[in-house]
Amino acid sequence: MRTMPVRSQLLFFIGTFFLFVPTGLLTDVSAMGRTPVPRLIASTLIAGGATIAYVLVARHRQSWIPLLLVVHIGGMTLLNRVLGPLGPQLDYEALRARLGIDVVIVVLSLVASFVVLSRFVRVEAGRYGRLRAEVDLARQIHRVLVPPLAHRIGGIEVRGLSVASGDVGGDLVDVVETTEGRTAYVVDVSGHGVGSGLLMGMVKSAARVALRGGSELGPLLTVLNRVIFDLKSPAMYATFAGLQWRDGALSFAVAAHAPILRHRHGSPVVEELSMTQLPIAMFEETQFAATPLDARPGDLFVILTDGLTEVFDGAEREFGLERMKAIVAAHAASPLESLEQRILEAVRGHGPQLDDQSLLLVRIL
Repeated sequence: MRTMPVRSQLLFFIGTFFLFVPTGLLTDVSAMGRTPVPRLIASTLIAGGATIAYVLVARHRQSWIPLLLVVHIGGMTLLNRVLGPLGPQLDYEALRARLGIDVVIVVLSLVASFVVLSRFVRVEAGRYGRLRAEVDLARQIHRVLVPPLAHRIGGIEVRGLSVASGDVGGDLVDVVETTEGRTAYVVDVSGHGVGSGLLMGMVKSAARVALRGGSELGPLLTVLNRVIFDLKSPAMYATFAGLQWRDGALSFAVAAHAPILRHRHGSPVVEELSMTQLPIAMFEETQFAATPLDARPGDLFVILTDGLTEVFDGAEREFGLERMKAIVAAHAASPLESLEQRILEAVRGHGPQLDDQSLLLVRIL
């Protein structure tokens, strides 16, 4: 309701008012038409108005509902005392006429409520349809921007995917090949929904432009930071983890992201590759760096977002990075498709998805 335009909220409250006006008239029916007119008018107005008050309190301050209930009951009791006792007993014809008037008012009130609420439904259905179309378009664009990856590029095998927690995600999984080398990276934009998805698209565009211009990994993050800083809301930022092969040398960079997991061929150990760097677009004048890295054929790198590790079971136990490392160590020699499937099955079997989940597997051939 907080997202409704003022017009829709007015339609809703007016329709609700008329829907509950008949409850005030029921007091006259139970009193066999003896309720004085001023008291009856006050009861009907209070019945409709109190309903609106309950809706507003439930929306803004649910803890005030008991207090509102006490005020409502106390106010009705006081009103009945102020307006005096019930009138004398009516004869048959007078009672019939009085109840007939009550029925007519009830019917008119219900008809008015139906008309207004029907208008409310049409307005909101149209607005929802337009929003749904926009979200569907954003979802399609997201699928184009972050397609599943499964291919070999110049001496490395890559497999990756991103699963949004809602209609549109803010995670980015990408591999870029240029004449200078190859860059595989994952970006996690803060927040959820269309806003994060839009910023993610900007990050991918800026990153590809910079990489095709020959940017190294450290300068790439510095450029992204400067470009994205002016294009996002103050509370938004992005984390980054990536690898770059350039002129036969390998380097990695991590900026406030989960560590890159490395499994050396023939080793039972899974290492964590991390760096102490700020998130992208948190501060405008931030410089980033990359770290050289040695690697041999058969080495496996796993880049993931915290949506895969921050999953909780029924006992509020986190899936965690150590459990992820154990899966990688046990199945590092498996085909990347099999390793990807085992990771996703383990995470989904542990608990419900709470955040965008992205995974990028890179093996040196």
